[in-house]
Amino acid sequence: MAEQRGTQAARSLCDQLQITAEELQTRLAFLSFGEQDERNLVEIREVISSGVEELIGRVYDHLLQFEELRGILSDPMLVERLKGSQRQYLLSLGQLGDDVEYAEARLRIGLTHERVGLEQKWYLSAYHKLFELILQRLAVRYSGDACRLSSLVLTLNKVLRLDEIFVVEMYYHATTQRQEDSFCQLKDAHRQLEGLSRQDSLTLVNNRRALMEELALEFQRSRRYQHPFALLFLDIDHFKEINDRHGHAFGDQVLLHVVQLARGMIRPADIIGRYGGEEFVIGLVECEQAGALQIAERIRLKISQDQFAWEHHVTSVTVSIGVVMLSPEIDQVETFVTRADQAMYHAKRRGRNRVELYNEECASMNQPE
Repeated sequence: MAEQRGTQAARSLCDQLQITAEELQTRLAFLSFGEQDERNLVEIREVISSGVEELIGRVYDHLLQFEELRGILSDPMLVERLKGSQRQYLLSLGQLGDDVEYAEARLRIGLTHERVGLEQKWYLSAYHKLFELILQRLAVRYSGDACRLSSLVLTLNKVLRLDEIFVVEMYYHATTQRQEDSFCQLKDAHRQLEGLSRQDSLTLVNNRRALMEELALEFQRSRRYQHPFALLFLDIDHFKEINDRHGHAFGDQVLLHVVQLARGMIRPADIIGRYGGEEFVIGLVECEQAGALQIAERIRLKISQDQFAWEHHVTSVTVSIGVVMLSPEIDQVETFVTRADQAMYHAKRRGRNRVELYNEECASMNQPE
């Protein structure tokens, strides 16, 4: 999203709104803008330039009568910048030599209005006030020539309408873009919160809820397409003794260490999560029985051979792992996990620090206290 905003910032405002020289000519033609208008603009700019400071002063005197605008325009430096922009605008009114550059300057005015928080009701009214003030000056100069005055007023109205449309378009575009950016940021924040709500805070793998959801999805897919799916249930041996001997902070580091080692032995597509306490479940996607037993044995061996040290504590850690393969008679993911759990307890009964494949003997044995 940040890259997208950077790309948009690098593009001209005309590019963002797809305004070309041809597009501007179409807009002028729609307003019936012709050669007479171009000649009229020369005279209009002369009238404006002869009293530009007075025009700007009267516009801001009018604006500052309203409390809401006084709040927006309370910063003297901001007011001076806005006055400078308006001065430049008035002195370049209707100078269409470089069509795209003219449109770009008008669009930039709309962007400025949106950024300072000036609502459309105010700046649209300001355009009408500006029209009124310029009209008054034209009326004084051409008081004896009603036909000429009428022609100049029509041209002034066309140019101000053209500029006003550019400003409104840019204001709307900038507001919409800001809202889209805010929505994207909100979605990102929601996605992050959703990720945190599915993550075990200590080991950073799936928590139990997220683990079961992912296993259920893969369970259904594997059953539907009759693909192999293996489940490993891993439990740290004598974990209570580790906590009692070295403290719970050390025990937490042992859990994190075991998970890191186990994650390093499986594929990105595989599923891993904390089932509870010192118990972890690993789902091996598209994995046959021989491969599942081999991976489980590698995990067991890696953990048992890797002596763990943290601060001034050192210990050896072993795990017992139960393995079960998805079979046609397993119709619920809970049954799948239960069988892996039973196989793990069978490994515990047979001496710990070993891997056991689920069989009927596992199911018939009661779990140890």
